Amino acid sequence: MIKQIQPSLFFRSILLVVLFLGLNISRSRASDYLVPATFDGQIDTSHYRFFFRERFRLVAEELAESADSIRAKVLQDLRSNRPDKTKIVVAGDFDDMQAAAPAGVQIPAWAAGVAFPRDNLILLRVKGDSPQASKIEQVFTHEWAHLALAYAVDFRKIPRWFNEGFAMYHSGEWSFSRTTTLASGVVSKRIFSLQSLTDFFPEKLSQVELAYAQSIDFVGFLLGEYGQEPFGQLIELLAQGWSFISALEEAYDSSLAEIEDQWRQDLKLRYTWIPLITGAATFWFLASLIFILAYLKKRRRKIEGFERLDDDQEGDNLNPPI
Repeated sequence: MIKQIQPSLFFRSILLVVLFLGLNISRSRASDYLVPATFDGQIDTSHYRFFFRERFRLVAEELAESADSIRAKVLQDLRSNRPDKTKIVVAGDFDDMQAAAPAGVQIPAWAAGVAFPRDNLILLRVKGDSPQASKIEQVFTHEWAHLALAYAVDFRKIPRWFNEGFAMYHSGEWSFSRTTTLASGVVSKRIFSLQSLTDFFPEKLSQVELAYAQSIDFVGFLLGEYGQEPFGQLIELLAQGWSFISALEEAYDSSLAEIEDQWRQDLKLRYTWIPLITGAATFWFLASLIFILAYLKKRRRKIEGFERLDDDQEGDNLNPPI
């Protein structure tokens, strides 16, 4: 049964996350985090150290088998080899996850995963007594991408859309609903400019969905159209302290307007044919239906306590991504 939640709860949730992020951004000193002794199970790989309770050993073992390959794929795009020996805590219910959090940090009740870059730490939450690791592998990949990106840019400020787009790209968080959202934005000419997303990320739910869809698509465009070389150079320039727009233009040897125009042309080629096949009325009906279903799904997941809200990039932008 899905309970009704007022839309304002979504925005209150976002505010709580921002406050939560701000708390952790200020923790700039070297980490003194220690995994609680109650997580007495431990598995080491070449680059990770997993901590867990014995009932989650199977989850940790299966995730450990794929963790190093996930790491290599993400770091290849970043041209980085940091961080190493990341602590991964596999927790159960909310209390279990809260017990594993760094001192003074309040974990949102809906969080399925949280990354703390300065602590070189990722917390993962699993549901049930014997879930398969595949259920949390996507969450792990998303959080690891956030953490690795923070290290690669030397904890510099980066736009939220870029941070989220990179994490979603690597965790494969594309869906039919995002395709429809982006297609409707293209057809209705409501696509946000990259400059506007860099300056300010929207808060209205419908706009947030479109902004996320644009984020993952643009990061995929940069890597797919231009390859890893300029992307890696972009990361290196960001680590040196360049502003994002300046670093992007230098790395790709083009103005922001030129890069964005190429991306928009690519969007048109990929998405404007959809209404021609389905018919305009059918297209907008499906777009509305998918948006409503996605909205209800997110509300339900929040009620269950396993909603993973993406991070906000305020302040230092070194938030623990969720």
